[in-house]
Amino acid sequence: MRSLFLAFFIVLMTVSAFAAAPPRATVEEREVAAAFEAAQAALSQQRGAAVVPLLSRASVRALESVRTAARAPGDAAVERLEPAERFAAMGLRRYLGPAELRRMSVGDIADHALKQGWLGPNIIARSSLGSVRVKGDHASGLLMVDNRPAMVPADFVREGGAWRIDLASVFAFGGQMLKGLAVMSGKDETAYINDLLDKLPPAKPGVMRR
Repeated sequence: MRSLFLAFFIVLMTVSAFAAAPPRATVEEREVAAAFEAAQAALSQQRGAAVVPLLSRASVRALESVRTAARAPGDAAVERLEPAERFAAMGLRRYLGPAELRRMSVGDIADHALKQGWLGPNIIARSSLGSVRVKGDHASGLLMVDNRPAMVPADFVREGGAWRIDLASVFAFGGQMLKGLAVMSGKDETAYINDLLDKLPPAKPGVMRR
């Protein structure tokens, strides 16, 4: 479940690929793949902040809402988030102190995630983008992990004439997964998220837990 904690940084997993890409039949498919590859290049250089401009406007708003909730006093703002975003916000609170959350932007946190290895070993090398389908201003690519299709595709949206990575389906899938697992556990979503976070490595010394 560590990868679900990375809902806030799921783009880092979604767009990380080093395997050879399949041939792209159309100009639009090549443009989508180029957006993917631009993020890939940034990730390979551990420049997480450089990925943020490659995201759709809605994706950036979602990430900003996670960061805003994580740094807000009390729990009300976090409780209003959907489950996947709530997991990410609660995880940020656990791994970053209040001063860090106030100071760091979304890009700063993405940089920190890469430097701290929050993706886990070899996740970048194990992922690739398969075939791409374009329909109007939306596109979807087959995300492969260890040469097998992932449960969530890599989605893209065209904004201002440029293709951007869209995280809506990733957050939705993560949220549905959390809801189902919480129901099976007999706990509410927040309690279940806390249990999951308790199974992750402890927060670094000096980080204040709320």
